[in-house]
Amino acid sequence: MESGNMQTITQTQIRAFERCRRFYYLKYIRKLAWPVEKNGHQEARNGADFHLLIRQLILGFPREQLLIPEDNNTIRKWVDHFCSAMPCAGYDLVFAEKETSSLYAGILWLGKFDALAFRDDRLTIFDWKTTAHRPDHSSFRADPQTRLYRFLAKTCGPRLIGSGFHELPAENIEMIYWFPEFPDRQIRLPYSESAYRDDMEYLKLRAREMTLPAETDYPGTDKVRLCRYCEYYAYCFPGNMPFVPEAGDELPEDIFQAEFFFPDIPDDDDREGKSF
Repeated sequence: MESGNMQTITQTQIRAFERCRRFYYLKYIRKLAWPVEKNGHQEARNGADFHLLIRQLILGFPREQLLIPEDNNTIRKWVDHFCSAMPCAGYDLVFAEKETSSLYAGILWLGKFDALAFRDDRLTIFDWKTTAHRPDHSSFRADPQTRLYRFLAKTCGPRLIGSGFHELPAENIEMIYWFPEFPDRQIRLPYSESAYRDDMEYLKLRAREMTLPAETDYPGTDKVRLCRYCEYYAYCFPGNMPFVPEAGDELPEDIFQAEFFFPDIPDDDDREGKSF
């Protein structure tokens, strides 16, 4: 959570905070070890593998050279959908898994774009969502990832793409969520100066709320059903046997949006931009 003396916050941390402040406190402030073994779900592994394969495609690897598990029809279908739709096609530059940061309100905000594309003085953020459930348009517009990533593109855009612009208008920025399970149902979220100002206030508020000193400032969620799937269950309910999801368990539809169980995509060195 900290880099040197500078505190850092990511969209995953904001989402964790908004889902359950106690979870955020235990994981990112106390940095407590998992009290129970963390069992990864196949959905999470598929998501991580898909991201790695798409990064390779953007970097120029031919489709036939991708190492797709022969027995994983889901990933094979997703990659086929991507190659057919080519959501990044037609851009002058496309960067794979581009990392950036911006200092604001005393916090170093961190982001990692699945893909960042540039064309005609316009910047597009792509994010691949491998969930089997497609939430509605409004939920993505208010999502912490949308708010932070478009803010980062606005503040860091020219530096990210190496352009000569001193400033990129918010209206020239767009975020696209693309679903390999639903390749024809992408969600496009254009930006605006008013939305940018709103995001600045939102992040300023989160900077204050997420750095409060007392443990009592971080109560548990009132959505107790989520607690059954949380690895910190034993800290909140001592003496009770925690519920550990097993393969085949039917989880609440929105649990996957919480990213409690999703592995972080490994960090890599910045890649050179390639035309699609």
